[in-house]
Amino acid sequence: MLATGASGITLLDAKDWQENPSLELIADANASPPAGIEGVGMSDRGTSSHGKILFGALSVGALKLAVHRACIARLFEQNDLVLDAEEIYSITKGWWERDHAASSRNVSG
Repeated sequence: MLATGASGITLLDAKDWQENPSLELIADANASPPAGIEGVGMSDRGTSSHGKILFGALSVGALKLAVHRACIARLFEQNDLVLDAEEIYSITKGWWERDHAASSRNVSG
């Protein structure tokens, strides 16, 4: 779920995303209070809440840049590669899992 609505408008109440079993990642690009998605903090960067991964407005740009870099790197591996939405999602999910595995090792050791 990505919210990019106008400032000053809450598009999604916390209970609606918290109780939705099909949502895995919640991102709110609204940097002006109130949040576009209630319960998502502006500085959330992969915060886990109610079984979801949360990104706030200040972290959306960092995620976008990391996904962009990973996709560009894949394009350099094969000159006839086409990245559709499913492939970009797969790249993003793989990047996320590797990044969090590395972060977990850094925190614990």
